[in-house]
Amino acid sequence: MERLKITLTNTDYRQCVALCLKGNSHASTINRAQVLLALHNGVDISEVMRVLRVKRTRLWRLRKQYLQGGLNDALADRRRRS
Repeated sequence: MERLKITLTNTDYRQCVALCLKGNSHASTINRAQVLLALHNGVDISEVMRVLRVKRTRLWRLRKQYLQGGLNDALADRRRRS
């Protein structure tokens, strides 16, 4: 299937790994960090969706947030406008 590749900076990569290993953040923040790491590693979209239980639109939004605003923007817990 399709791959949605992004390239995390070394600092962002280390921050995401640290978030996942420590496990002392909100589950949604850890999940976003896991998604970013998977996209960085070139994991297939269907595999990311299945294992991390996220929808395709969430993958696209998270990728866009990272590319436009950086890691802090992508990991922020913001609610969508209705």
